[in-house]
Amino acid sequence: MSNLDNLGNVLIRSDLNVPIKNGEITDNFRILKSVGIVETILKKSKTVTFTSHMGRPEGKDLNLSLRPVAKSMANILGKKVHFIDEVFGEKVEEQIVKSDFKIFLLENLRFEKGEIGNDKNFSKQITKPYNTYIFDAFGAAHREHASVVSFGEYLNSFQGPLMDKEIHELNKLLNNNETGYAVLLGGAKISDKLNLIEMLLPKVEYLMIGGGMCFTLLKALGHEIGRSLLEESFISKAKELLNSEFGNKIILPIDFGVSDSLNSSVRENIKLKDFKNYHIGVDIGPQTISNFRKILDKSKNIFWNGPMGIFEKEEFSYGTREITNIISNSSAYTCIGGGDSVSAINKFSDTKYFNHISTGGGASLEYLEGKKLPGVNKYKSLII
Repeated sequence: MSNLDNLGNVLIRSDLNVPIKNGEITDNFRILKSVGIVETILKKSKTVTFTSHMGRPEGKDLNLSLRPVAKSMANILGKKVHFIDEVFGEKVEEQIVKSDFKIFLLENLRFEKGEIGNDKNFSKQITKPYNTYIFDAFGAAHREHASVVSFGEYLNSFQGPLMDKEIHELNKLLNNNETGYAVLLGGAKISDKLNLIEMLLPKVEYLMIGGGMCFTLLKALGHEIGRSLLEESFISKAKELLNSEFGNKIILPIDFGVSDSLNSSVRENIKLKDFKNYHIGVDIGPQTISNFRKILDKSKNIFWNGPMGIFEKEEFSYGTREITNIISNSSAYTCIGGGDSVSAINKFSDTKYFNHISTGGGASLEYLEGKKLPGVNKYKSLII
């Protein structure tokens, strides 16, 4: 039975933290996911106001304004979205209560110190013009910020459908006891994913690692990695993982695309044993892709987070492109952990070929680590 009656003025916390270059949004995936709730809520409310953060501003940085997002939302919805260049105060209250607009977007939440500081007075002030609060920002659910944990104290509050969907899909992996569970991790830093690797190893059949993060592990094994990305302070922890009871599940690259400069467009494919001290690893190589393919093709459940190299540069994109295509053609249950993996999918494939693409990079990783996230299941679910 629906619990949508008489919502009044609704405030929705979404994750609209999208990449913007030269004032243009380069990936609107999170916006597309966030606005799906609008039509249903409008039928049961007076107004709908979206609030979100963008980036990590220090004060009011207009380069991180949400104004371009309002335009994108309007294009997607085919409706006017009125942007308010404040987060709270008389200007906001007057427009919410008195104007004829139905859909609003507030300025970047993090322009106000009270958001990250979880200031109760800030929460009380921002929620004044509203009757109902819907928390639907999984990408922020791992933060102890005001909009995550405090806004709901002052309004009739719900967990939104995008949150419910994220939790449902990630639970399939978190509670997975089947064989044939493969995880593929990439991206730059192993330090961001050490806890995840440690938690996943007992559960998975294979844990493949590419991207810049693989080089710390390879260094821990005593390999030459040239001038590739290395986090020296984590070599000891990398050795622990590799020598652990489940360390044999970790599958590392055996060949690479290398260059002598990140500014170069010249790529050379080499075997791991042929690394020179001037080489920089920029991508995985064809034999590694073949090895990863054999594992992915026989897997029943696949979780992927992080690119295999510097995919933004065409010459270094081969590994990420091939992995994207392999997973997009898989018959397994496929879950993508947000972040740059989504950008890679948008560049090389289509989101429709994957079972679930998370809107939260860091949040999805922390959830799969088994951490209790502040914003998850804090409010009752919105029944549509």
